[in-house]
Amino acid sequence: MAIEKLAETLLEKLRFITKAETVIGNPIQAGEATIIPVSRVSVGFGFGGHQSKGDTSASGGGASVEPVAFLVINGEDVRIMPITKDSSLASKVMDIIPDVVNKFSKKKED
Repeated sequence: MAIEKLAETLLEKLRFITKAETVIGNPIQAGEATIIPVSRVSVGFGFGGHQSKGDTSASGGGASVEPVAFLVINGEDVRIMPITKDSSLASKVMDIIPDVVNKFSKKKED
């Protein structure tokens, strides 16, 4: 495949991956609220070739889509709810506290 055709094909595929709907997702209706997912799209690629007796070309690339937030619309109220990746010990402890409290509360009732 000629390098021009390779570049054209690769760029067309990247255009499809990075379309606006990938970054700002389709709205989701949840009761009276509308939730819109927001993502970060990262793309990297490379291509090259050599033309001589036999055309030689190659390409490579990668893409990632990472959810970063939700836009929540409820009537006149609009909020951005970020998605955080906090893997700290304090965060993990805070996540399990409600479960621990519930277990102790149930044992006291028995």
